[in-house]
Amino acid sequence: MKKYIGFGLFILFNLTSFAQIQRNVEKQKVDSTTQLSVSVIENDSRKEILKELDLSKEQKVKLREVNQSLKASKENIENNMELSDVQKKEKLKALKKEQMAKIQSILTEEQKIKFRELKEKNKNN
Repeated sequence: MKKYIGFGLFILFNLTSFAQIQRNVEKQKVDSTTQLSVSVIENDSRKEILKELDLSKEQKVKLREVNQSLKASKENIENNMELSDVQKKEKLKALKKEQMAKIQSILTEEQKIKFRELKEKNKNN
């Protein structure tokens, strides 16, 4: 009798460990990985651009506010399940244009020129 109980427990433990081993791990989408690496590169280039522009404290505060509002709006759009992917892309594109207009309004004329030059330089790289 003890042999049967021992054998039953042995099988039970092996089956549970086997089930754990057989779990399918969902692979990350290539798009999300690519998007992450692109955002890291963009973040580094943004930091470079901000250093080059030599912004005043007031400009930095305004820019931070613009970026925070953009981030909140972007999250709202991405989390809105009522929108299709195409509609989300369109809204995000419009949001990006709006952000660029706000950034341009913060900069002085010299900074605007330098900003355009640095963006072109980063696009080419």
